[in-house]
Amino acid sequence: MGIRGTRSCRDAARALTIAAAMAAAMSCAPVQAADTNVTANAAIVRPNTLIKTDDLNFGTLVSGPTGGTVTVNPVTNARSSGGGVTLVGTTAQRATFQGTGGIFLITVSGSTSVTLARIGGGAPNMTASLVRAASTSGGGIALLGATLLPSGVQTYYIGGTLTVPANQPAGDYSGTFTLTVNYL
Repeated sequence: MGIRGTRSCRDAARALTIAAAMAAAMSCAPVQAADTNVTANAAIVRPNTLIKTDDLNFGTLVSGPTGGTVTVNPVTNARSSGGGVTLVGTTAQRATFQGTGGIFLITVSGSTSVTLARIGGGAPNMTASLVRAASTSGGGIALLGATLLPSGVQTYYIGGTLTVPANQPAGDYSGTFTLTVNYL
């Protein structure tokens, strides 16, 4: 009988524990819930950027007894000469700019010519007419009018034709020009 009594006490203790847990759970007040609608918004804006990665460089040349020209093609980056100018070396390059941005349309404007002055002075200035070209990621390069439809990263190229007077004095010549890209 003692064995039965011990088992009964254990069963009774277990039953009391379960009953106490159930009573405690029932004595808690039910939780109230309320629903409301909330709106989540996001706006993604591409950063409007334009950076120069290369300068326009007509390269090294020799001015002859007659005037001439040096051209850097903005599409192919090829250099050529005409008239009394002789090309030296292969250091010429088109100017290159990288840009991202725009939502609907990009307008491109800027200088159509640049004046190159001899560093230190003492020589006539030279003038270059500028030509713009552009490409978009995944596309080819084309001469650029005024607008370009955006598609990822845009690359802008500037080339042009430098007019070199006859017997232009030796020296380094430099000038600046502007490229403006408006992202709309």
